[in-house]
Amino acid sequence: MADINSFTFTAHITQDASIRTLATGKKILSVSAAINTGYGDYKKTLFVKIQMWGDRGERIVDYLKKGQAVGVTGELGRNEWTSNEGKTYVDFVVDAKDIQLQGSRDRGESLSTEYSDDVAY
Repeated sequence: MADINSFTFTAHITQDASIRTLATGKKILSVSAAINTGYGDYKKTLFVKIQMWGDRGERIVDYLKKGQAVGVTGELGRNEWTSNEGKTYVDFVVDAKDIQLQGSRDRGESLSTEYSDDVAY
């Protein structure tokens, strides 16, 4: 039986999102977010990187600014890398399937990248 990898969370964006184009011509949105858990002396923050491939990322990049609250659903993965000094780091990375704004900082709007194939655009 195959495992299911579905990760859903709410968080706050820690830096403005950016789009980069790979050598293949594909575009990818990149942004990081902080997930706060616990309270008081037990409060902890988990930092995750979020990436979204293709046109959906291009449509939402201008809305993903530092401090923006978001709801994200996607597949959780991790990247392990070693610095020049020999220290090993681990990054959690989410390949986002859906990113929903939890209200904008200026107005109480909501914007979703979720789409359906049966809707005419």
